[in-house]
Amino acid sequence: MEKQKTLMKWKKMEQEQLVIYHDYRRLHERKKYPAEIAFNHANRLYTGSLKDISIGGAYIETYCNNQFSTEDIVTLSIPFASRQKNVKRRGRIKWLNNSGFAVEFV
Repeated sequence: MEKQKTLMKWKKMEQEQLVIYHDYRRLHERKKYPAEIAFNHANRLYTGSLKDISIGGAYIETYCNNQFSTEDIVTLSIPFASRQKNVKRRGRIKWLNNSGFAVEFV
């Protein structure tokens, strides 16, 4: 019985650490939001695919990610779900990979 209580305590601690890690890494939950978008940087227009979005930022896949650096400011034109209107948001590039980049909205 004592061994089972100890095991339960460890599991609870692991769960709490995962929650703390999740909260530290992202402040807002991300939602899948597949949409083709346009964005601009330094007076040039680019296209990409929005993969996910949250209140705090988004991830964009694009073939032209070698044109950007971290801390660059981009303006995204994000379509509403109805695709009839767009909302524009400025974001700072936080990180890049071979497929695209993540922005934090400013």
